[in-house]
Amino acid sequence: MKTPEKLFQPIKIGNMELNNRIVMAPLGIGFTFATEDGSVTDRFIAFYEARAKGGVGLIQLTVAALGRPHATGLVFAPGMLSIIDDEHIPSARKFVDAIHRHGTKVSFQITHHGSATARAVQQRPPVEYPELMRVVTATGTTDPVTGFQTHSMTREEILDVTEAFGQAAKRGKAAGFDAVRIQGCHAYLIRQFLSPRTNKRTDEYGGSIVNRARFACEIVKRVRKEVGEGYPIIFRMNGDEHLEGGITMEEAVEHAKLFVEAGVDILDVSSGPPETSHWQYPIMFQESGCLVPSAASIKKAVNVPVMAVGKINVVHGERILQEGSADLIQMGRPLMADPDLANKAKEGRLADIRPCIFCGHCQAGGPGGGYANCSVNMAMGKELEYRIEPAEKKKTVMVIGGGPAGMEAARTLAERGHETSLYEKSAKLGGQWKIVANHLPEEQGLIDYLSTGVKKAGVNVFLNQAVTRETIDEKKPDAVVVATGSVPTSLDIPGIDGKNVVQATDVLIGEVETGQNVVVIGGRIVGLSAALYLADQGKNVSVITRSDIARGLNSNMKKTLIEFLVRDGVYLYSRATPDSITGNGVNIWWTTSEAPVRDNMFLFLKADTVVLAVGAENDNKLVSELEGIVPEIYPVGDCTGKRSVFAAIRGGSEIGRTI
Repeated sequence: MKTPEKLFQPIKIGNMELNNRIVMAPLGIGFTFATEDGSVTDRFIAFYEARAKGGVGLIQLTVAALGRPHATGLVFAPGMLSIIDDEHIPSARKFVDAIHRHGTKVSFQITHHGSATARAVQQRPPVEYPELMRVVTATGTTDPVTGFQTHSMTREEILDVTEAFGQAAKRGKAAGFDAVRIQGCHAYLIRQFLSPRTNKRTDEYGGSIVNRARFACEIVKRVRKEVGEGYPIIFRMNGDEHLEGGITMEEAVEHAKLFVEAGVDILDVSSGPPETSHWQYPIMFQESGCLVPSAASIKKAVNVPVMAVGKINVVHGERILQEGSADLIQMGRPLMADPDLANKAKEGRLADIRPCIFCGHCQAGGPGGGYANCSVNMAMGKELEYRIEPAEKKKTVMVIGGGPAGMEAARTLAERGHETSLYEKSAKLGGQWKIVANHLPEEQGLIDYLSTGVKKAGVNVFLNQAVTRETIDEKKPDAVVVATGSVPTSLDIPGIDGKNVVQATDVLIGEVETGQNVVVIGGRIVGLSAALYLADQGKNVSVITRSDIARGLNSNMKKTLIEFLVRDGVYLYSRATPDSITGNGVNIWWTTSEAPVRDNMFLFLKADTVVLAVGAENDNKLVSELEGIVPEIYPVGDCTGKRSVFAAIRGGSEIGRTI
């Protein structure tokens, strides 16, 4: 693709002029780099300033904005930047000034978390803020997860919260922010009023579309009164919620018209209430730009700029703008992966952009999980301390294995000045990620990026060359990085050696064909990927697993895979144990009820092909063979038993910066 053009056209909204159409999405839990009381820190500034330096047009910031007694942000995500009172304004201004130095504008988001506060106050009872124990929403109910009782807002509380939004907007403008953003979607209070699924009120705030939007529109009008004309108001709303009884696309269009009539200048169209949160953070199995149709529908109905969001990279973003489906492109995770994305795109260096793989690993941060991490960018959130320094002593280093771990290690070593060679036994670099890229073609971007980096760093690459003890004796390296990966394991049951039994990795890489009826043994990421891959080909697929389906996967990955598998007619058998394999199927024991009462059923599942996805074992025999032969040996990646792309790239980066 040629250098994007539409992405870098300026746009003026009210008195705010952006130098391009790339917008950084607001980040919450897992990115709370401020102090516990919400004061700015050097780490907080460094994280966002890296994206401003990288050329983003607008950064949207999640802040704890509402003052007491409505300061839900204080317990929902401690460590957010705070403007809950005037005392915090100087701290916020320090942050804003740092962003403005690079020509980037910055907005602040006001959120009342509503019933979503329930789980937060149960995890961390707000001793200093006892008023937050009264959790309010549109229609009070009992939280299905915690059993916590929420309360229907009274008329007085609605007026108080509306006023609190106005005062928060006033403080944000005083701190120097360029625009205010009202959070009206996902799991939070305003959306709880907008959705017929959560709003069962019978007063003027419930029932019709106009009534359910009344609270949101009153907030917009109150905010406008405080910030004045010309100061942009952004409203984040749900489009189609992909949920029975939720907001439909038709309703969302009517909401949008009402918001604009109330005074909104920009509409940001997202999705994903709690039940379908995987649409809020689309992962690798979902279509790129899967929320864009919602934005496009709303753009046709209003006369203000519309932002699109949801698994969009530079190439997709340019196409969306060219097609007229949106006016601004919002990215969150792609800017975590590469803070310099905008500048690289503007300069036409698309191959140098580190791609987000939409794996969902960054969503593992937050309460109980600490800060978020990125699978492909080890510097994310560590901008102050992450450095690649020249090696004190230059060495000759062999890296064995051309997967993500090996490529990251080789590139980093070469950039530090080591004489580095990379050996790969197959004809192509990529390792296990080649399997992912074969059935999810967009994931080839990670291999392309890593291999481009290896080449630019001056690494000597040897393909189709397995490394043996003799190779080591000949090359005499000072250090060897062993990144030889893993190999699939099998089962010890009758029939496992049958000709109709194949490995899931061979299916996903396209090396074997299956019959029409397939049983996949294994219900984690590899097995479910194979099941979805085969179901998309029209095969009849069943999955059996000893534990729960998608065990160990993050919530959004799990929700997406199960939704898509059910959509494609895949039969899912959790708590099922394979007994034996025959020439035409699999005998299983299936536990159809929960402990302590068990009901085991013996079933026969017809199968032309049985696909194994039961794990992998370390391919690390080279490590022991080289002990005592090479001065320094560094195993990394799958061969160490750490089987994730995050562990692979992190390990490669750490070793690359250590030797």
